[in-house]
Amino acid sequence: MNFEEISFKNFDFNPLTKVDDWALLTAGTKDKFNMMTITGVMCGKFFLKPMMQVYVHPDRYSYQFLEDNDYFTVSFFDVPHHPALQICGRMHGNECDKVTESGLHPIPFENTVIFEEAKTIFVCRKVYHTDVKEDHFDSQELFNEYYKESSIFHRIYLGHIEKVLHHR
Repeated sequence: MNFEEISFKNFDFNPLTKVDDWALLTAGTKDKFNMMTITGVMCGKFFLKPMMQVYVHPDRYSYQFLEDNDYFTVSFFDVPHHPALQICGRMHGNECDKVTESGLHPIPFENTVIFEEAKTIFVCRKVYHTDVKEDHFDSQELFNEYYKESSIFHRIYLGHIEKVLHHR
């Protein structure tokens, strides 16, 4: 495996710019997993622990994998891999084999799955979830921009970052 674990003390990460590098959310086991491209991710400390927050709409195939598993990964890729991530974002895992279609190479890692092509990987253990609710929006403008035609809202997952892996 071409990854090394990085200490948080030696890691420089800006989540506001990193998501521009494209992120892949993966949940499941080596026998059954799914991945999807995400553009919404938050990273920081909560209860003095390093955390990552991701958002998944219930109509996504990946949703059930996040519900059924205790771990998920958020992986960041360099530009040459963006076409593969486009496939992972556009196609549903219950309708095709995203691994074959994308050309990405999954690797079983502890309680989850990572990808050989990833540059940086956050291995997270789920610690909390909640659903976005219409009456919690303080900005009607933001609600109208993303949800005005939908009555189904994203689920928010908060994961304790247990490891950060960097491609050698």
